[in-house]
Amino acid sequence: MSKVVRNDSSDDDDILYSINSDISDVHDDGDEEDDETDESSEGEGIEVNASQDESWSGKRFKSNLPIYNGELQLSSSFRSELPRSPSPIDYFRLFLTPELVSYIVDQSNLYRIQTNRTKQSPMNETDLYCLLGFLFYSSVVPLSNKRDYWSSFSRKPIIANVITRERLFYLLSILHFHDNSVEKMQSRKS
Repeated sequence: MSKVVRNDSSDDDDILYSINSDISDVHDDGDEEDDETDESSEGEGIEVNASQDESWSGKRFKSNLPIYNGELQLSSSFRSELPRSPSPIDYFRLFLTPELVSYIVDQSNLYRIQTNRTKQSPMNETDLYCLLGFLFYSSVVPLSNKRDYWSSFSRKPIIANVITRERLFYLLSILHFHDNSVEKMQSRKS
C-alpha cells in the first residue's frame, strides 16, 4: 500500500509518497480468508516478487507546459503555418506533417523489403493518405468486415473508387513506423 510521509520542512506541500509492495500491507484483517481461497484457484503458476520495494524521490516536478490564461489559441509558430482561413485538413496537417508522412512511407517500404512482401509496388504518400482515409471513414461508418466496403451488397464508393481491396490489405500488412533492425542491433549490444 502507499504511505504518505510528511517531510520535516516547514512547507506543508512537500509530501513524499512511498510505495511498498509487501503483500502483508495488501490484506485487511477480515478479508484474508477470502483472498487465500481466490489465490489458489486463480494464481497457480504465477510468481510474485513480494520483496520488491519502490519509493519516490522528494523532488518537485517542474512542468514545462505553457501557462493557460483561459483563452483558446494556437501558439504563434503554429499560426504562422496556417492559411488565413484554415480548413480542418490544415489543422490535421499540423500533426501529420509531410516529413512524418515521408518517414512512415520509408519505414513501411523498408519493412516490405525486410519481410519479402514485394508482390505489389511500394507504398507512396498517396497510398498512405488513402489508407488513413479508409481508417478514419471505417471508424465513422463501421461495417462488420473490412471486405464489406467493396462488396456488391454494401459497397461504399468513397472507398471502393479510390483504392482496391487488395491494395488496402497489402498496405495494412506493410504499414510500419520504425526500423526493426535498429532494435535488434541495440539489443545485441546490451
